[in-house]
Amino acid sequence: MHTNRWCSLALLLCLGSGAFAFPRPLPGTEDIPKMIAGSTLVCKGEVVEAPNPMFLPSPAGMPRITATASVRLGRCFKGNANGSSIPVLFDGYVPGVEPSFFLRKRDYRLFFLKPQNGKYTVVDVWFGALPVSRKLGPASQNSDAMYLLELDLKAGLTDSNRERVLDSIRMLGNMKYLNSTSELTQLLGHGDLLVKAYVWQALLRLKDYSVLPRVSEFFNSQPEPPRELLLPRDRLFEMQGELALEIGAIRDPTTLPFLERFALARKSSILRMQALQALRAIGSPDSAPTFLKELSDSNSDNAFSAMQGLLSLAGSFTAWAPTWEQFRKTPEFYAAKCRQWWQTEGRWRAANRSLAHF
Repeated sequence: MHTNRWCSLALLLCLGSGAFAFPRPLPGTEDIPKMIAGSTLVCKGEVVEAPNPMFLPSPAGMPRITATASVRLGRCFKGNANGSSIPVLFDGYVPGVEPSFFLRKRDYRLFFLKPQNGKYTVVDVWFGALPVSRKLGPASQNSDAMYLLELDLKAGLTDSNRERVLDSIRMLGNMKYLNSTSELTQLLGHGDLLVKAYVWQALLRLKDYSVLPRVSEFFNSQPEPPRELLLPRDRLFEMQGELALEIGAIRDPTTLPFLERFALARKSSILRMQALQALRAIGSPDSAPTFLKELSDSNSDNAFSAMQGLLSLAGSFTAWAPTWEQFRKTPEFYAAKCRQWWQTEGRWRAANRSLAHF
């Protein structure tokens, strides 16, 4: 599968979603606590019977999600099903550009379900039936669904199928809280760099920033991604973009030294972009030197973001500040204007604003 690199990065940044009638979320971004809370039944199991979906547009007015699959349950984490098999609704048509959810015989999934007319339907058409390892965690008397699922996903870390290991790592990160991250951190010594990248992402999502030194080394050692990605060969390059997104989501001031280093990373424009977003959100006056340096970024969008960071630190309106379109036409002019303003006015405003917060 060929993917244009810049299109991929735009997708990662969730840009341009309005260009599609049915935008879909980025794969691997499921909110597991939210889905558990919204589910009556959370189980994993195998699809033992399912009609083949019809690859044509659904007839006008035809209701969707009407086909029925029979799912044999393996283990449940929330709720109780009547019997060992349950009927699960899915989309009987694959309509092309519109979103669709369908199941195939022998699929093994983690289901997040709610009842509907005597059957079950997923709580989320994108993430309500996730591929998962068949490995079972230890039995527990604890009835908490999150804890039981955590044990099962950790068992999946030892699966012989690499894809199921990666699934388990990602879902553990998407649980937002774990009783222990030791099973994940043990994988940091894994010889597979893609596995380690997944672990870094999971720990960052769990707000464990102890991995930032390793993430920094990873970005320093990786070459610039090719203009087009060939998947699955270039999944590691794809993960660079995903890790950059995690950097952009950081809001912890203790990470400022790393964020400022990432904002100046020469090899990765997307890493600089995301680090600047994080620095702007944190809003520390200590980041001003980084913003000033990034006014010269070769990517005018990053330079504009750095200018916005300085303006935010000063916390007041400036008549000379350009729009994004104006800045892109003459970035050097406005960068010089911003530096001059910062030296004569902006830094004093920022200092006074910082003192007022104490």
